[in-house]
Amino acid sequence: MTASGAKRGRGGPPRRNLIAVLAIVALSGALFGYDQGVISGALRDIRQTFDADTFAVEVAASWVTPGALVGALLGGHLADRVGRRGALWVAAAAFAVGTIVQAFAPVIGVMFGARLILGLGIGVASVAGPMYAAEAAPERIRGSLLALYQFSTTFAIFIGYLADELFEAGSSWRYLLGAAALLGVALALVTTVIPDSAVWYVGRGDRRRAEASLRATVPPEKVPQRLHAVQESLAAGKAGWREVLSHEWRRPLVLGVGLALFQQLTGINGIIYYADEIFSAAGFHTPQAQLAATTWAIGAVDSLFTLVAVAFLDRLGRRPLLLVGLLGMAVSLVVVSVSFAKMDPGAQAAGATGHHPTDAGIFLLVGVVMFVAFYAMSIGPAAWTVINEIFPGRIRGRCVAVASATHWGTEYLVTQFFLSMLDALGRSGVFALFAGTCVLGFLFIWRYLPETRGRTLEEIQQMWQNDARVRRSHRAGAGSR
Repeated sequence: MTASGAKRGRGGPPRRNLIAVLAIVALSGALFGYDQGVISGALRDIRQTFDADTFAVEVAASWVTPGALVGALLGGHLADRVGRRGALWVAAAAFAVGTIVQAFAPVIGVMFGARLILGLGIGVASVAGPMYAAEAAPERIRGSLLALYQFSTTFAIFIGYLADELFEAGSSWRYLLGAAALLGVALALVTTVIPDSAVWYVGRGDRRRAEASLRATVPPEKVPQRLHAVQESLAAGKAGWREVLSHEWRRPLVLGVGLALFQQLTGINGIIYYADEIFSAAGFHTPQAQLAATTWAIGAVDSLFTLVAVAFLDRLGRRPLLLVGLLGMAVSLVVVSVSFAKMDPGAQAAGATGHHPTDAGIFLLVGVVMFVAFYAMSIGPAAWTVINEIFPGRIRGRCVAVASATHWGTEYLVTQFFLSMLDALGRSGVFALFAGTCVLGFLFIWRYLPETRGRTLEEIQQMWQNDARVRRSHRAGAGSR
């Protein structure tokens, strides 16, 4: 094999370019994952360092999410205005600056601002990173490549948990949070070695660079066909918000927003937020034991089963994994709900004094692990995959931004009001509610999601246009009767 063949492999595009795209996806997800993992174990030391009250600590933990919400909305505009690469550079800079400032924060108020800034970077990256990958990747591996966004998020959470276990005393939290700046620097460096997406160049009228971009990640024999398809999809010019909200694209927009909603409303953050009490009921009595249980029963399981989605999204398709996953999540949450209902009021106290876990506690732990596994193999990664492949190039930036902002906004609301939900419904009632939401998500996917596996982005766009024409003809026929 020649040197050029080794680089390309069976006539395909240069492997280093596909690896660079993979790195962009992985780093975009790792920005949020590592921060979420590390901050969960650092809050106790942050409280002691700044002598902060509970409200201040909650703000320090949660303000990343509102920042990400704003960043997601801004990310769509940036991706259309300065390109996918330009948006990623903004994300990398904001995240690196935010992490460094929070690591050296002299007072808790400075940390609040720093976490908003790094959240802004996370939100922009959540839009620009997967969008770039969706536009650059060959259709045969697009699903697996986009699923790596969620895998990198979960694996980085796991690494953050492990770091908290290894360095849990004194001022080490500053070093652990500051180390995340390396992820921002790495994202900026990787983004410099490959061109922007062909969709962006065609939208700017630069055919030469669009063709060069396609040659970086698409087999040479497919470049003319793909370039023509991209030009056709963008022929009508740049779209405004009126077209984004038009009847023609309403179905993919509802689908994208619905997936973002169900990804969060099905209870994943409730499980994470309530992990200490769950593991206490299951027999893990000390904070150290609960942290270790969280690391392995949530962090490791989440990472491991996300690899199932990476392996099978392009083999089995999006619909089968989503439907099986949501059904499994619903059953798992029923187990969690029933386990809480069966626990007597003294179960927690018994666990705290060193008694063996009850049967209900064991079933509770099994239900949690099952839920995390089904979530990780289905809607966790598949939602990001579908959101980034169902929209036409002309409106992709704005629509992905809306869906991503929905994700961050819903995550913030669930986290913010979870304790209020517990007070109103009780532990069993809250997780029963989440189980019901999983059932609604199953019905939503069954009704609205067509299979997109193996189709180019332009073929998916044509599918929606054909669907809109069929619906218009049916309405016209009904009106003529």
